[in-house]
Amino acid sequence: MLLFKQIDSNLIGVKKIDSSIFSSKEINQVLIINKISSKKRALEILSTKSLLNQMGEDREITYNSYGAPQISKDKYISISHSAELVSIILSENKCGLDIEKISNRAIKIFNRFEKQKKLIERDSDLATLIWSAKECIFKLYQKGNINFKEDIIISKIDSKKNKISVLFKEEKIILNYQKINNHFLVYFCS
Repeated sequence: MLLFKQIDSNLIGVKKIDSSIFSSKEINQVLIINKISSKKRALEILSTKSLLNQMGEDREITYNSYGAPQISKDKYISISHSAELVSIILSENKCGLDIEKISNRAIKIFNRFEKQKKLIERDSDLATLIWSAKECIFKLYQKGNINFKEDIIISKIDSKKNKISVLFKEEKIILNYQKINNHFLVYFCS
């Protein structure tokens, strides 16, 4: 599964994380080079590089002091992984995106990231969408030090237009979203 979406000068790619397309040697090299022990994380790294190449980019990804990915001085990038998918947005402008598999996990931690309890009552779709929106803002900000509960307020979800209105540190931001294979992809391109 490979999806691309062009939005103005922004390109979004989504790809399935598939261990069968990478050799054991490739996976082991990533484990050694990145000094990690998680095969899952190695597959995320390989899948991200593969998707980035398929999107026409062959530059190395670096990370700022807050852990946000960077690709060059003239292009912005945001990356997200779920258990099954990797997603990337490339833009000439500041951008952010998050992809989350719809599950009860977001309901279990809802009180840690959302103070507006009236938004949800045992609705894993809605809880996952709200969590993904907040993660998207975090990735857009790229500076850490964000209180998900206090700094990111979901003011409206428009399911007809697939838009989410967010108040972030007193700034109104409109996010876009779509549902892909039991996942929510939430993104922002300025």
